[in-house]
Amino acid sequence: MGHGMAKNLRLKISSSNKLFIYDIDPAAVQRFVSEFGDGGNVVATSSPKEVAEYSDVILTSLPRAPHVDQVFNNPTTGLLAAPKTGKTLFLELSTIDAKVSGDIGHRVIEEGYGQFGGSMGAEKGVLSFMVGCDAELYPRVFEILRQMGKEDGIFHCGASGTGLKTKLLNNYLSSITTIATAETINIGIRGGLDAKKLNDVLNASSGMNFNSKVNNPVPGLTPGSPASNGYIPGFSIELCLGVLELAVKSANELGAKMVLGPPMLDAYRAAAREERFHGKDAKVIYRWIEGDGF
Repeated sequence: MGHGMAKNLRLKISSSNKLFIYDIDPAAVQRFVSEFGDGGNVVATSSPKEVAEYSDVILTSLPRAPHVDQVFNNPTTGLLAAPKTGKTLFLELSTIDAKVSGDIGHRVIEEGYGQFGGSMGAEKGVLSFMVGCDAELYPRVFEILRQMGKEDGIFHCGASGTGLKTKLLNNYLSSITTIATAETINIGIRGGLDAKKLNDVLNASSGMNFNSKVNNPVPGLTPGSPASNGYIPGFSIELCLGVLELAVKSANELGAKMVLGPPMLDAYRAAAREERFHGKDAKVIYRWIEGDGF
């Protein structure tokens, strides 16, 4: 995710603006520099702290909350170990527990490091930004995000934290419809139906959804999707499971009744335990269903 966003930024912002990048994988950093650097306008750094020392806008995209905590709060190498300017804009784009994100945002603002906002989601390589930040900050955030996605895919959801909550709910619903689509087509195949014809009917009828039409979990039904490419690349089942656990945890804390959430989460947990699915796009849940996982 970070590679794609950095690529869009580098291609769209002025060539005179320098892009400072960091990743724990030095090879990934060097690949990016060699592919998109031009005359020194992409600079590899040695730590998040060094990024903060040279940047007035910082975007972070990491797998889990502990990684985000380290990137911001490590006393030696973290972003907040750099000297305060009070003007830095931090856009935290990871899908993590809203409390962790909120605590970091509170520190950024209350201790005078700058301003804070997030979060973001993606489907089929098209970024949708679900932004949580103060209303007066949003125009500045919007101008940055429009360099990485379409303007009609940028949404101001409210105050800090609302973007992340919205993202969790979007992934929650998308994962439920993924399982529903996978189950439906698997039943049809077992009943002797042609998968493509069945899917065509679904997409012309009330059963149509994003996962039946654009990112189908069944190989061959949506060419170009991860399922039609061996379930790579994409949003790994491990990362998807982490997001779903956060969404269900949030619902439980709110006392919200869930009918589909718990069994959906159990299904993704079971599939993620199978080594053959490790690192695969989350749509590989179809293979688990197809193989009598229940």
